[in-house]
Amino acid sequence: MGPRFSLTERNVDVITWGGVAIELNLSYDNILVMLQLFDDKTVSDKSKPLIALNMLVVERSLLAQLNGEQLNKLLIDIFKAKLNIDLDKKERVNEITNKDNSTDEAEEDETFQEVPIVDFTIDAERIFSSFLFDYNINLIEQQGKLLWNEFLALFNNLSEETTMKTAIKYRTCEVPKKTKDNADQVKDIKKKKAFYELPQAKAMREARELKAYEDRMRRYKEARKQLAQENKGVKPTTDD
Repeated sequence: MGPRFSLTERNVDVITWGGVAIELNLSYDNILVMLQLFDDKTVSDKSKPLIALNMLVVERSLLAQLNGEQLNKLLIDIFKAKLNIDLDKKERVNEITNKDNSTDEAEEDETFQEVPIVDFTIDAERIFSSFLFDYNINLIEQQGKLLWNEFLALFNNLSEETTMKTAIKYRTCEVPKKTKDNADQVKDIKKKKAFYELPQAKAMREARELKAYEDRMRRYKEARKQLAQENKGVKPTTDD
């Protein structure tokens, strides 16, 4: 998640759309509130685009000149250009997934499943303390000042010692195969993965485990049935 960071780009908070330079409010806190809006089930999907545009566009009178189709197109273009989020594809926007965080081509694997590893709402306390620990930045004091791309650049480069990076580490690491020598290590990793696991990731994992169990039971029953049929077809031998 997030646009490519640049040290030379000017007017980061401006998008040229339809030949008009539109100033945007891209402060990190405004973006986070807006992302929460899109995942809020209590707000109708129909009203979300206009609410989001009113949060993003500084000169709101410009919006009155656009029809519904143009408003939706503007929002999609802002998300792509400034947030690197494809609203046509991404179901949840208030999170970072293992696909967003991937540096390889694992997501091209057909078995790859996109799992959330950061939730900006649930992880708010970890993010706040991590910025304070690494950069001595109080994010509350930076509301309305720190831009979204600046926030993400700092977030993506947090040190491994921070609570946020620790959470990401255990959300993404694999549990090693248990041996007689690493039993305590495996137990500790499982405990920490359970502690840091996000609710949606947990639901996805449990669904995978249930499906795997059902598949095993189906194969077991099929094998039993086939064995029974084979045994039924074998005629008993008689001694001469």
